[in-house]
Amino acid sequence: MSAQRPSFAISGDSGIGDFSAVASRLVEAACFARDGNYEATKAYIARAIALLRGEPSTIPVSLQPLSGGVREIVRGGLAAWQKRRLTSYIDAHLTGRIRIEDLAELLSLSESHFSRAFRCAFGTSAHEYLTRRRIEVAQSLMLTTGEPLCAIALRCGLSDQSHFTRVFLRIVGETPYAWRRTRCGEIEDRATEESRSPMDPPRVSVA
Repeated sequence: MSAQRPSFAISGDSGIGDFSAVASRLVEAACFARDGNYEATKAYIARAIALLRGEPSTIPVSLQPLSGGVREIVRGGLAAWQKRRLTSYIDAHLTGRIRIEDLAELLSLSESHFSRAFRCAFGTSAHEYLTRRRIEVAQSLMLTTGEPLCAIALRCGLSDQSHFTRVFLRIVGETPYAWRRTRCGEIEDRATEESRSPMDPPRVSVA
C-alpha cells in the first residue's frame, strides 16, 4: 500500500494553532514560488498567516477539495490531480475573471461534464466555490495589510466595494468593515496582553 502524500489543501487545516497545516501552506507557497507563480505564492502565504492568527477557512469542510493519493478518484467527480490543478489555477487567477469554460478547458472536459464533476467532487458549484475562495483571501488581506476595502475587493476579483460588501455579508454574516474592525481589535488586545511582562506588578489605583 503506497503512502499518501500530505494534504496541501485547506481541507487539511484542523483549526487554530495547527502548525502542521501552517507548514503545509508554506511548503505549497515555496513550490509555487519556485515555479514563478507569485500570485499563488502570496495566496498560500496569506492562508498560513490567517491560520496563525486563528482565522479558519470560510469554505466549509464539505466544500473543500481533497488532496490525498494521486490515484484518489471520487465516483463521478474528479481525480486528486485534477482538484489540485483547479485549486492552483483558481488561486493564481483570483484577481481576474475566472470563467467556467476556462476551468473546463483546463481539464479538457465539456462545460456540462465539468459542472457535474465539480459539484460531485467539491459539494458545491464552481461559481459558489470561487466566490467563497475570493472572500477567504479577502479576509486574509484584511488582517495582514492596511489596504482599503475597495482595493482588496479588486485584488480578489470582485467588481467594486459594494459588490464585495454584499457577497461578504451573505457568506460571513457581517459587513467587511465590522468584521475587520472587530478582528483587528481582538488581535491588538491580544498583542498588548502578551507584551506585558508577567513580572510587572499590578497597577493599583489610588483614590
